[in-house]
Amino acid sequence: MTDLKKGTIAMTAAYLWWGIMPIYWHVLGDASSFEIIAYRVTFSFISLLIFIALTKRPGIFKIMKNRKKMFLIIVGAFLLAINWTIYIYAISIGDYTQASMGYYINPIVSIFLGMVFLKEKLTKWQIIALTLVSIGVIYYVFSQGQVPILALTLAVTFGLYGLYKKTIGVESIQAMTIETGVLFPISLIVLWVVHNNSGILFTNGTVLSDIFIILAGIVTMGPLLLFAEGAKRIPLTRVGFLQYIAPSLMLVSGLILGSKFTIHQVICFIFIWAGLAVYTFSNIRKGRLAYDGKDNT
Repeated sequence: MTDLKKGTIAMTAAYLWWGIMPIYWHVLGDASSFEIIAYRVTFSFISLLIFIALTKRPGIFKIMKNRKKMFLIIVGAFLLAINWTIYIYAISIGDYTQASMGYYINPIVSIFLGMVFLKEKLTKWQIIALTLVSIGVIYYVFSQGQVPILALTLAVTFGLYGLYKKTIGVESIQAMTIETGVLFPISLIVLWVVHNNSGILFTNGTVLSDIFIILAGIVTMGPLLLFAEGAKRIPLTRVGFLQYIAPSLMLVSGLILGSKFTIHQVICFIFIWAGLAVYTFSNIRKGRLAYDGKDNT
């Protein structure tokens, strides 16, 4: 199996996973967005340390001595923290529309970053597909009658995080461990503040919520590791198109949890899926879905 196929499978799995995660976080609805982020960081860091200890993976201290890589990892960690916080906040207030919209805009950001910073090029069919997708997203943004701050923040932070993962040149597990390690002290402070003010959910909620909190690390790291592995193997332009899996499933998750589906979302969907259909058809027409070295998808 080629690297491109492995990367495509890993990236697709990551977005399928992310797409159904709103249902998971809905169970922890009694906790604030900051508290949930603190749990995600804390248990992710612990899970990664255990994994590294069991697999005896060296190299973390060597990476930490590289100032350039450490700077990028720290920036990546805070981009991820901002993205997580905004996403959980949107879910906690029931705004699945902005959460999903952010990840609809994100692919456009990723494709743009790939073209500008990595010199990736689009084929004629990809330009048509991207145009259709962009029309749908732009229409939806304007239909809301206001600037979607949460959605734009989600899109830009995760787009930049994807660019960082594409260029960092560090093994995914090691990078994730350092990222969560950077955020770990902050997460402990957040939990301490929440505990002293309103009380934390962990051990004070239901048995189910305690189990979900403990598993937050694995649930968080799983798709991120798949994303990191995929980002190293496929162009950001392809990442951009695959990203539409997650927000589509997020909207479905929102419907399951009681969110309403508007006519504006229907119109947006029509353009987005028309674009994805063009993108898929162009690859099938060439008799392949794999990179052949002649273009960037």
